[in-house]
Amino acid sequence: MCESNVYIKKNNTQELVMENVAAITPVEDNKFLLKGLLGDSKELSGRLVDINLMRHKILFETLQ
Repeated sequence: MCESNVYIKKNNTQELVMENVAAITPVEDNKFLLKGLLGDSKELSGRLVDINLMRHKILFETLQ
């Protein structure tokens, strides 16, 4: 499987936003639609910081 977990960095901590994310679609500037493996979805506002496919981890950070 190729899904990843999405985290958001807030004040030097990383908070899990969504597990088993299969697709990320930009909606507008700094806003993304996360689509899960089972059809669930969630909208996330932030800046993309890192994508690590080997660790199945995608990291965003909050905007100041």
